[in-house]
Amino acid sequence: MRAPLVVAAAVVLLFLSLMLWTTHGHFVAQVSDLYVVAQYARAMAEGHPFQYNPGEAPTTGSTSLLHTAVLAAAHAAGVRGEALIAFAILLGAALFLASVPLVVRVASRLAGQREGALAGALVALGGPVVWGYLYGSDIALFLFLALLLLDRWLGYWAGGSARSLGVATALLALARPEGLPIALLLAALSHGRPGDRPAPGERLWPWLGVAAGLAVLVLQRALTGSWVTTSVAEKALLPNYGPVGTLALASKYGVDVARGLLLGFYPTEAPIGISAGFAPFAFPPLGLLLVVVAAACPPPVQRVSLRAWLVVVALVFAMVGPNVFMGVHFNRYLLWAFPGLLAVAAAGLGIATRLVAREDAGLERALFTSIGGLFLLLGLLSTVRFAAAYAEMAGETWRREVPMADWIRRHLPPGVPIASPATSVEYLTGHRALNLHGVMSAAFLGTRTADREAGMFEALVRLPVAQRPPYLLLTRGGLDGSPLYQALVEGAPLFQTTSLGDDLVLYRARWELLDGGARPVVPAVLAAVASLTLVDGLNVCDAADEAAHGYRFESRLGDIPLGASVEVDAVPPGSERRLADAGRLVVGSERFRVRSTAGRDLVLVKRSHSSVTVRAMRAGGPSAVPVEIAEDGLIVRVSGRPVLRATLPDAPGWNEHVLRLPAAVVGSGSTELELSGRYGSFHYWAYQ
Repeated sequence: MRAPLVVAAAVVLLFLSLMLWTTHGHFVAQVSDLYVVAQYARAMAEGHPFQYNPGEAPTTGSTSLLHTAVLAAAHAAGVRGEALIAFAILLGAALFLASVPLVVRVASRLAGQREGALAGALVALGGPVVWGYLYGSDIALFLFLALLLLDRWLGYWAGGSARSLGVATALLALARPEGLPIALLLAALSHGRPGDRPAPGERLWPWLGVAAGLAVLVLQRALTGSWVTTSVAEKALLPNYGPVGTLALASKYGVDVARGLLLGFYPTEAPIGISAGFAPFAFPPLGLLLVVVAAACPPPVQRVSLRAWLVVVALVFAMVGPNVFMGVHFNRYLLWAFPGLLAVAAAGLGIATRLVAREDAGLERALFTSIGGLFLLLGLLSTVRFAAAYAEMAGETWRREVPMADWIRRHLPPGVPIASPATSVEYLTGHRALNLHGVMSAAFLGTRTADREAGMFEALVRLPVAQRPPYLLLTRGGLDGSPLYQALVEGAPLFQTTSLGDDLVLYRARWELLDGGARPVVPAVLAAVASLTLVDGLNVCDAADEAAHGYRFESRLGDIPLGASVEVDAVPPGSERRLADAGRLVVGSERFRVRSTAGRDLVLVKRSHSSVTVRAMRAGGPSAVPVEIAEDGLIVRVSGRPVLRATLPDAPGWNEHVLRLPAAVVGSGSTELELSGRYGSFHYWAYQ
């Protein structure tokens, strides 16, 4: 065990030395998510848990309750600022070192001491596994706890304590959302040990993890109104890609993962998953076959337990792996199982060499030594490569986030708020941030990834004028790719970084574009409703307004779901006044309810635009295509019965159309409407 630990310590020294050399001796986050978690930890330590900034609505953007609590305890003990980032990274290093003897024990249970030593060395030279431990996120804790659970699971089936198994599952369930399904599956599989006659209380211990995971869900529901964390809620493939695209992406990702586990390496530039997780799986060549060998020929006492654990890994991979961020951060959603899989592969190598050599002990030792040596050599190459990537990512943060934070602290009034889709400014500067992507700001939650910009715009519209930050912090790539962001910034950048990458730019914000779209603006429409009373309105793409009106829609071209966008145009055409509104092309239907009084006609004003940018997320990549709409063709139904068919010509630019529903179909209190056809949908107002 000593040799793998020495190797692991040398690897930690290599990673940290390269990072500190790159950052001139400073601990910085390789991924800005660490600053997000540190901000949540500070909030928890200061007495407002789940609030990214004091006084805001609670959210679950930190994902891991246990990891955030650990960092909060460190903050409360005086470990703050850069020291807390160092603590998170060094905590991961400690968990990495603690994992080596664990993985040695796991492999030794399955095959023997030499296989245990090989497994320890494979984890010590694990490439992406080492990166996962050392970048300071909750993945490090989850990696360690998953390996601890595997050790306790194998020990339980060998006659060990049910209590230690229950504690391990509980810790895992507190660490990340994936912990609950793992705990549930293992608890269900825990009964029926050979010769097992446990006391009644002993039967309950394996279910402790399920109870802990459910308690986290209840806590989240009570504090935030949502059962799942914000980071999970927006990652589903199906709402963004539809069933065909989801199957295409998930199956391709499954092939990529299986290929990585089988062949061990990819070219470094090969993308894996949507988020271009450009890391090769640094796994032993033919490692997947070795895992199969170990599962086929385990020690009799571990036959059920090992196979059950591998089934759980496969099921959880299938559940959480395919998402809109699959592949991100070197496939971090799969890394949790890799130390255990490396242990099983090492055991499988020992079993395979014994089967091949049969009675020739010398040949068997030579095969094991030479193949194991090859695995370690390839692991060394992978580890060196990931050490360099680790330093490069830290250097990017040092050249980009840190200089921007320094400038903000020196030049902006203390505490002045900043709007940004970036996520590091809050912790590094102490300035309140309005996160436009919604992971931390509850007002921006509730839209699909495909509708993110449209939902962001409408959330800004809803935000009171006094709460709109005077500054807007963007990436250069995000600014160049978004006409909306370009319309919301004023003048030249106040400051921009020089990172030689996708730099950060800070502007004064110009929010007047958000106002002016809340009411109809076309003179003919205003005249038509001048004598009527506005009784309700639906702002399409405003998540809160859609929820209040029971809004549902279906819009697709064939198998492709259509995403929303923001249109900006002069009103009236040719004037200097611009109107901006978020909406979508509907090729299908919308359903919603509006307040109404029975016995009176209901006049519905509908806003559209002659050209709607359709955003689509497809297996081949995202797209944004302007679609011209010469006319809105639609059918209006009430309670499933058609009451109006309309063909509404659209002039260039913004259009508003008047639809009159007879009193006979108008409900008391509210009226349920269904619109179907092909048309632009941006805003509705109901008059009586």
